[in-house]
Amino acid sequence: MYEPMYDPAKMERLVKKDALLRFVVEDMVKRGHARDKALEITFNGYVLDDSVMMHEYEKA
Repeated sequence: MYEPMYDPAKMERLVKKDALLRFVVEDMVKRGHARDKALEITFNGYVLDDSVMMHEYEKA
């Protein structure tokens, strides 16, 4: 079975296009998380198990 891999550059492109993801990442950064960690956490929590978001991620 295909297991999507986290790619920080792809995630950055997706965050720039999606308001919810942008809000989540920026909020985590404001709370003291490193941006790269915030991106990875957002990927795992909002993108990985959502077929629509995964489609957008693959296009990014």
